[in-house]
Amino acid sequence: MPTITIASASQGRRFGLLATCLLTATAAMAAAATAAGSPAEAAALTRAAAPQGRTWTSFAYDPPRHEAVLFGGDTGYESGPDKALGDTWTWTSTGGWVQQHPGAAPSARTGAAMAYDGATRQLLLFGGSSKPLVGGGFRGDTWVWTGTTWTRLHPAASPPARHNAGLVFDRASGELILFGGYDGKYLNDTWAWTGTTWTRLRPADSPSPRDTQALVYDPATKSAILFGGFSSTGLRLGDTWQWKNGNWTQLHPAARPGVVSPAWQAAFDGASQQLVVYGGETQEGFSGDTWAWTGSTWAQLHPAASPGLRSYGSMLYDRDLHKLVLFGGSTQDSDPSATWTWNGTGWRRVG
Repeated sequence: MPTITIASASQGRRFGLLATCLLTATAAMAAAATAAGSPAEAAALTRAAAPQGRTWTSFAYDPPRHEAVLFGGDTGYESGPDKALGDTWTWTSTGGWVQQHPGAAPSARTGAAMAYDGATRQLLLFGGSSKPLVGGGFRGDTWVWTGTTWTRLHPAASPPARHNAGLVFDRASGELILFGGYDGKYLNDTWAWTGTTWTRLRPADSPSPRDTQALVYDPATKSAILFGGFSSTGLRLGDTWQWKNGNWTQLHPAARPGVVSPAWQAAFDGASQQLVVYGGETQEGFSGDTWAWTGSTWAQLHPAASPGLRSYGSMLYDRDLHKLVLFGGSTQDSDPSATWTWNGTGWRRVG
């Protein structure tokens, strides 16, 4: 969600009853399997355990371990007092959600940037905030997930503390690229993670200061695409930028998803070769639209079903399932703990 600051600009008849319960459960499972489509998705749908609904959760795919990893976030401003979370979960299409209990972990926080580093083969998490919605408690620490626990790193240099930044692995340079975020003011600095430390980059041009932007790597153009966000003027943005060869270049597509802050509801679908952006918050409210980047412009897609109005959820590409996975977010009325997949043409709820 866009940051709101106070000083400036996120529950005998016993056998007949038993038979009725069994029939009801069987019917529910059959209905779930029908809705889910595949046995793997049905298994995920019928699992009881799932993270509570939340926004701004860190969510990234860990290829060596063939699972998605979720950390923290906040309880969302539609579900009562907004509280930062510090739990760790993993998700697979066959096993569903499993809560992990690492021996060490980052402190409870929301809006921590997380991405898989293809060079070091580690999931890396940076920053976040312990005070959702009102802002403050900004973090500037760097952590990696080992598969069983979190390990804090102590790089020689680091970006200033912040939350809601964009973080993407640039396959061309072999580095993680961090852009923007909020630390009491909106930022537009660019940093690279070299595998051992952070390095401040100074491109000739940059997008304006912002947070809640989408930032996704596009293998087809060998560049990272940035779209939208929330600005220091109090307005949402609708511009598109490309990060390539160490520089930012503004693009001018013929069509665009509008003026919206999609945040982390964006990912590259390796199966359909689409960079997909879903929903987000506009100046008028939340969106439930699906858009794809073609390499030169944005094209709206029209699936038969969708997650509905949604913002501040998190999306990734599951390389084993060959689908995008969307979790959580806010619908304006609630903060559901729903899990959805995108198969290149349509959305399906799987949990």
